[in-house]
Amino acid sequence: MRLVASALQLAVAIGLGARSAQAKSCYVARIPNGGNVPSVPAIGHTDGTGRSSATNVFGKAFYSAGKAWTKALCMADSDGDGQTNGQELGDPCCEWNVTTNNVVRWTVGVSHPSDATKISDPSLWANIQCSTGTT
Repeated sequence: MRLVASALQLAVAIGLGARSAQAKSCYVARIPNGGNVPSVPAIGHTDGTGRSSATNVFGKAFYSAGKAWTKALCMADSDGDGQTNGQELGDPCCEWNVTTNNVVRWTVGVSHPSDATKISDPSLWANIQCSTGTT
């Protein structure tokens, strides 16, 4: 009986772990280059891995934005390093959309939007003309 209970507890724990990992990949997919920030698989978490449920300033902003990439989140500078979240994540014009336009301007050279010691190279967007929306 004890073996059956232990096996059941293990199955539940594995199921919850898989569910948690699935949710994380869902959030990564909702952010441009969410999975391309060097050495940081979970950019919204303080530990950078997602093992901790504690969120950093970008994670809190993402949560406040309804767990979606919005123009306001894109234009914000979550870490105060002088670059917008969009510039750091390859979406300097805030055009990326998870369902209608999931193409980013670049995938190499992105930086962490919650780490002020890491910035993207401004030459990546120096020659990009962003539409103001008023044509």
